[in-house]
Amino acid sequence: MPLPKFRKYVIANFKMNLNVEQVETWLHTFGKLAKNTTQMVEIIAAPSFPYLLHLRAFSADVANFAVAAQDVSTFNGGSYTSQVGAFQLKDFCQYCIIGHSETKPTKDLVLKKRDICLQTHLTPIVCFSKIKDAVDLYKDGVILAWEDPNTISVNGQYRAADASDIEQNIQAIKKLLPPQAIVVYGGSVNRQNMANLAKILQLDGVLVGNASLDPHHFFEIVKAFE
Repeated sequence: MPLPKFRKYVIANFKMNLNVEQVETWLHTFGKLAKNTTQMVEIIAAPSFPYLLHLRAFSADVANFAVAAQDVSTFNGGSYTSQVGAFQLKDFCQYCIIGHSETKPTKDLVLKKRDICLQTHLTPIVCFSKIKDAVDLYKDGVILAWEDPNTISVNGQYRAADASDIEQNIQAIKKLLPPQAIVVYGGSVNRQNMANLAKILQLDGVLVGNASLDPHHFFEIVKAFE
């Protein structure tokens, strides 16, 4: 099923950060700022599993805010201790990040997770680093997130992300895919490079890591893509 075409997608990946008090503070602060956004941008936030319910409640009051999980099981129920299935996540969120470079998955594993998300009507945000993999990973209903392994922030430290290089790579990826394909970029997205990234016409949005932990910083990035 094709995705609704927002102008841009701005996705916050909290990774393994923020406790319940910090999540509530983030939502309180961002909620005030989000009143100044338009529905041209789909804002998506991916917290740790325990806080999906907090974000789901928040999303009910903000029309262009949606929730993502940070991973999903390849199994659809059963005796799989510690795993969380797509059929369970569907009760809390609309999206799911899969294949993030930090998890170092195989392509086969990513494809299984992609397909189980699609079967459950959960939109997969499929991360990848090799441009040639875009063809295998893409299906209607998928958001592709190209990650440059050389620019992914580590322990809160940003790495230089050159907008001209990113533009060339996004163009190369888009040439491999149908016109409706949605491709976002992830890798040290922050207030220093957001304006240049927002100027890349073929870029459909960004996947934001460390910078998303500060609601003011994340809001600046959202506004840049409006």
